[in-house]
Amino acid sequence: MTSLLPINSTPLERALDLTGADIADRIAPGVDAIVGWKLVNPQPNLAPWLVYEYGLGALSPFVANVFELLEDGIAWERLRGTHAGMAMGLGFVGYSAELIDPPARRIAWADYQLTFGRVRDSEADLVRIAGIAQLSQPARSKFRRGVHGYDMPAAECSWTRLSGSIVGDDSGVHVEATGSLSGPKWSYGRTHEAEVTLTQAELEALGIWIADDGSGSLTWADLPVAWSTVNDTWAELGSAGARVRQMAAALGGMGAYLGFYNSGGALIGGRRCRTFAQVEPAGAAGLYTLLGQGWSPGEDGEVLAAIALTDFSDGDGAGINSRAIEVGLLVGAAPLDPATPGKLWLGPGEIHTPYVAVGRAPVDIIFGETVRERVGLLVRFT
Repeated sequence: MTSLLPINSTPLERALDLTGADIADRIAPGVDAIVGWKLVNPQPNLAPWLVYEYGLGALSPFVANVFELLEDGIAWERLRGTHAGMAMGLGFVGYSAELIDPPARRIAWADYQLTFGRVRDSEADLVRIAGIAQLSQPARSKFRRGVHGYDMPAAECSWTRLSGSIVGDDSGVHVEATGSLSGPKWSYGRTHEAEVTLTQAELEALGIWIADDGSGSLTWADLPVAWSTVNDTWAELGSAGARVRQMAAALGGMGAYLGFYNSGGALIGGRRCRTFAQVEPAGAAGLYTLLGQGWSPGEDGEVLAAIALTDFSDGDGAGINSRAIEVGLLVGAAPLDPATPGKLWLGPGEIHTPYVAVGRAPVDIIFGETVRERVGLLVRFT
């Protein structure tokens, strides 16, 4: 090895130089290995110290594997405060969402919304979602609202003297687990739809069964209702399908709640049907959508649409099984308390049911504070 000592070096210095001449060759592999030694297959006992060094401690509750934390966390830190950083952060907790910023002209221009690709798995996930969002967002921003499936925004009137303001409020609820009123709003919705056919026994129990003589036509004497309530003409009663239409009309006039039942067969509660009427196909422009088909109200309808939409927290309560596996129509049901005739959700001890549930259909609904469940049944007649 060439000596780097100056020409005026002493004999002792040159001797020491010669003594260490071969060391460089021996330690060179170790020196080369130092480059990247902390990140390329780090030792397990070193990992916690690297997490501390790179400032990834705040992210550790969301990424359980410490080696994934080191690999992905450093990349996340470089993107933190951007839309890409938010997407990567939400991926750590198993979700994806579109980040929607409000218009820059708004006073709360930094309060963003996340539109998720699916309903949260459980209410416990809301804490993790809110936590990772707050870590991933810019320091000046605020996570205001998370939605999927049920998004009713506030109405903005104009930018003029009419106020340029927001009328009312948007859908969603605050939950205590994510900061109460200071935390984000959550507005989730799910749709459950099924087609059911009422049997002769069910229709007889309801008192609206009309026997089929094979012709499909009727006379007034065949009707299970008072003649004064019949609006059809003789010609209409004699037309095909009159029998089914009359049963549909009779059932639609009785009103109904939609009952939700748990695995033990017990009633969790009932929600008043917002739609319970005869309908007929109306293409894509129908007032209601059921099973991919548009429907509109009509007296000639041979099917009936029963649609109920629960509110946030309906069915979510301590001490009961809040998972519904079946729904059924509680025809003619009403509140037990006459002082609350308009109550929409009735618990097991609050509802009067003159008939047993009919048109039962399987579902899988876990009620929660932040989800509205829309259940639609297309009811046909035997």
